[in-house]
Amino acid sequence: MKHGKWSRRMVWLHYYTIVSFGLLLASGIALFWPPMHTVLIPYLPFIYYVHIFLGLTFAITLLTPLLIRWEAAKRVRRLDWLFPVLFGVSIVVTGLLVCRQHWFPTTWSSIAFRWHGYVSYSFAAWILIHAVYKSLSYRPSPSGVNPRVNPDRRMFLKWLGAGTASTVIITVFEPIAQIGKLTANVSNSTASSISPGFPAFYTVTGSYPAVGESTYQLKIDGLVERPVSLSLGQVMALAHVHETADFHCVTGWSVANVKWEGVRVHSVANLVHPMPAAKFVHFYSLDGVYTESLSVADALDPTVMLAVRMNGQPLKTKQGYPLRLVVPKKYGYKSIKWVGRIAFSDKPLEGYWEERGYSNEAAITGGI
Repeated sequence: MKHGKWSRRMVWLHYYTIVSFGLLLASGIALFWPPMHTVLIPYLPFIYYVHIFLGLTFAITLLTPLLIRWEAAKRVRRLDWLFPVLFGVSIVVTGLLVCRQHWFPTTWSSIAFRWHGYVSYSFAAWILIHAVYKSLSYRPSPSGVNPRVNPDRRMFLKWLGAGTASTVIITVFEPIAQIGKLTANVSNSTASSISPGFPAFYTVTGSYPAVGESTYQLKIDGLVERPVSLSLGQVMALAHVHETADFHCVTGWSVANVKWEGVRVHSVANLVHPMPAAKFVHFYSLDGVYTESLSVADALDPTVMLAVRMNGQPLKTKQGYPLRLVVPKKYGYKSIKWVGRIAFSDKPLEGYWEERGYSNEAAITGGI
């Protein structure tokens, strides 16, 4: 790859930008993409903080044109500078909204998470295109869309501002969704589908348990006076409640105003009468692997439920059908899916993710 007469400093900066973004993209995919996420569970906290560190160093790299003195008579292709600035600024701003989600409204963070991925993939595609035409020694027309320009701080600040402003607009106002809502002559159900959804449904086994409605049984036992086993019909016959809450994933994304419908854990506890010695409630997934535990006080919180519907629709298999726990005040890994057994105990249970380094409290703080 020829760089003409550029100084060694600028050549290293060029390669550092590409390598730092490559590492940033790889660590982001490891955090989000379910096949990699599942395999790397023990290392996710470390990868998360590495990802943030790489994002900060990438941001500093983008500001370099403000800090250095450009070499005289060194013209650059406009798109070779414009695209990295626009894409890079958008990646940094959306990344800030995601990793510091407790600083901003959940809706912003949710939209930013999606755009963080879109822009990152777009920038990766541009780097590949850039590498190909550079390796082929392609020379655009001097009067085309990619002429040579004299780089200066004023031009850089203009592009920096444009990237920041456009990112704020798509994140705060989400114009595409707003246009869809204004032009769509449809029912409320269609309008609601425009709002952000769950970007991922994780499974630690690599598959989803097959559960038949007629064969499903929810076992409730342990330190209780009346152990029971409920069919799905019996669970559905219990009094239903509704809860609207933001859902926060420990890997950084959030979904605002998720509407849940189900049965309070408190109502289930009333059926079995826990003994005074019971201090904890353990939950077991039908996948045979995933477990979770809450203190009795947390489990009986009025916002905690065994959900059967989400956003007005019955749960799908990947969402936890037929029954999933919802703990709105804690990170999503506490909201165990495919619940098949609930056991009251006098001892805590170290859940699946807690065994791998996650906090048992799962307090929502904006990161792993």
